[in-house]
Amino acid sequence: MRKGRENMGRIRPGSTSVVVAVLAAIAISATFAGSAAAAVGKYVSLGDSYTAGPLVLTPTGTPIDCARSDHNYPSLVAQGLGVGQFVDVSCSSAETKHMTEPQTGLPLGGTNPPQFDGLTADTDLVTVGIGGNDAGLVGVAEECAQLGLLAPTGTACRDHYAPGGVDSVEAKIEEARPRIDAVLQGIHDRSPHARVAIVGYPNVLPIDGTNCYPMVPLSPDDVAYIDALIKRINKMIETEAGKNDAEFVDTYDDSIGHDVCKLPPNRWFEGLVPTEPAFPLHPNAKGEASMSRSVLKVLSKPPPPKSGPVLTRLRVKPRRVDGGRAKVSFRLDRDARVRVVRKRRDGGRTVRLSGASGPAAAGVTKVKIPASKLGGRGRWRLIAQPRADGVKGKKSRARYRVAGSG
Repeated sequence: MRKGRENMGRIRPGSTSVVVAVLAAIAISATFAGSAAAAVGKYVSLGDSYTAGPLVLTPTGTPIDCARSDHNYPSLVAQGLGVGQFVDVSCSSAETKHMTEPQTGLPLGGTNPPQFDGLTADTDLVTVGIGGNDAGLVGVAEECAQLGLLAPTGTACRDHYAPGGVDSVEAKIEEARPRIDAVLQGIHDRSPHARVAIVGYPNVLPIDGTNCYPMVPLSPDDVAYIDALIKRINKMIETEAGKNDAEFVDTYDDSIGHDVCKLPPNRWFEGLVPTEPAFPLHPNAKGEASMSRSVLKVLSKPPPPKSGPVLTRLRVKPRRVDGGRAKVSFRLDRDARVRVVRKRRDGGRTVRLSGASGPAAAGVTKVKIPASKLGGRGRWRLIAQPRADGVKGKKSRARYRVAGSG
């Protein structure tokens, strides 16, 4: 979640403990490879700086100012699974909009193409870690650290961002909710057969009510406030994953007890002045290894069955059809093919309703149907069932009546 304006060039890799941590992570990753639910031919990684891993060992890929590490958690996951083709297009400072837009203004003037450009129809696995920059979480931590310099025991951070109990950061997290939905739906659209996992954010700060001022200039309340925001965005991401056929990866639990206030080598996340190769307020090699373990733990289990598309608000207007045309309407949670049939309420055969059946876009669909297609006089039931990616959704029903002769 690194801000693009920050200086990335001061830290040099070379710590022995970092190398040991990475080798251990690779060994642990290998234990998951044999139990993975299915072989992975192509794996694509999307995300922000917590995915890219700036300054963790060796930078790789282009543009170089994305600060993408060859030992970030996606790289370790790819090694652990033994994937055939690994594509990492993550980039520091990325927001959800950079899935479909190029990311410009990087520190060295580079441009990262839209991250969705890395997706293809034959992709087997996609992981994405995104949303923190939409909510501005690293910027919040930086601002709170400046405020905390003069208030080591106060509530300066909470007072700044939530005056009177109205929290501007929580509002930004909620504003990011539909963007997370759009990211997950966009992945499914471009890689319809891929297993999709969205990766949450780890435990960067103490959870026991302590702090480590002045090493990290945050008061205990500042620490608690920022930690609550991390939990909140993780909960939001997990909820949206469940709505969009994606698996949520909890990286928080595995990282508890290894926050910025711990001493090396138990510190997996660096403070404002890093002691191991990593960007400030970001995972070091041990933190990225922890995140990879969390991803592999999820991927070692069979994927949950995909849910079908959801069709709601099926209506026939007017409910009493008497010549002319009637309007059939319904709402879809995603693009799908819809089969609509009519059937007499007292039994009889079903008849496919042409004009209302066929491909339909997410959102509200409204079509006008001649009364003659809705059946003869009597009481009828309209039945609609959506289908997407080979999975059928639940049927929806609406009642109506046809007047006149017939």
